[in-house]
Amino acid sequence: MPVVVIVAFALGRDADDPHPAAKSSGPLPPITVSAPPANAADDAPCAQVLSALPIRLGQLAPRVVHAQPDSPNVVAWGDPAVVLRCGVGRPADFVPTSDVYNVGTVYWLAVKQKSATVWTAVDRSVYVEVTVPQKQAFQPLPLLGQAIAKKLKPICAVPEDNSNPPQDQLCVNRK
Repeated sequence: MPVVVIVAFALGRDADDPHPAAKSSGPLPPITVSAPPANAADDAPCAQVLSALPIRLGQLAPRVVHAQPDSPNVVAWGDPAVVLRCGVGRPADFVPTSDVYNVGTVYWLAVKQKSATVWTAVDRSVYVEVTVPQKQAFQPLPLLGQAIAKKLKPICAVPEDNSNPPQDQLCVNRK
């Protein structure tokens, strides 16, 4: 299956993008990325998410990804690479006082690192992580959020605008 995804990303184009990116001097080099731990419960929802992702992410060209260990649940675009990993574990920084942001109808937890921000979708049946390098000018979350929301419905609630969902429905209380 990883070969199919790579071939689809390498050969396809995004029909929804009315502004194709300028021609490059060739494909971007492959990158190696740590794959999320294998979990059979994540396979179906991650396959749904991956099926909705664009070939090109805005103006960012797809990258060939060598996931370690081998996994179809990791994709990347652009240089520096924006990397999406589906089926990651619950973020350790996701606590009751965490700020989450609604982007693309998906709630995201942002964790700033030295050279990137790691955004994790926290309100769907699987955690989806997107690493956006600080040097990357393009903000991918709206497009990625739309793709995720198209395939996976929210399974928990985030308090906002004076709402107080029941404790057992809060995203921060899910595993």
